[in-house]
Amino acid sequence: MKDASRLPYWPRAMSEELAAAYAGGISVTTLRREVAEGNAPKPHHISGRRVVWFIEELDAWMDRIKGRTVSAQPEKKQTTNSWAAAAAAAGKISGQRRSTLR
Repeated sequence: MKDASRLPYWPRAMSEELAAAYAGGISVTTLRREVAEGNAPKPHHISGRRVVWFIEELDAWMDRIKGRTVSAQPEKKQTTNSWAAAAAAAGKISGQRRSTLR
């Protein structure tokens, strides 16, 4: 197996060995058994004999194991006006200005 800990990032599509390493460092045999039992995501044939697992599907599998439900829609991040956020952080009230001269 390739040394997965030396990867700078996990690729989106992984070989069987990398998918097993990504899924908590399980063995390839365990990954195959989990796929056969219908627990783990099935691999995708992308060309010829090339078979890959997609990182999103592996993440969803790990989330199910952990007991979390995966939402169909990603959560929207709340954004605020950057000027308002800066003013709030500085302790100023919107619309009021303080003179530096007294």
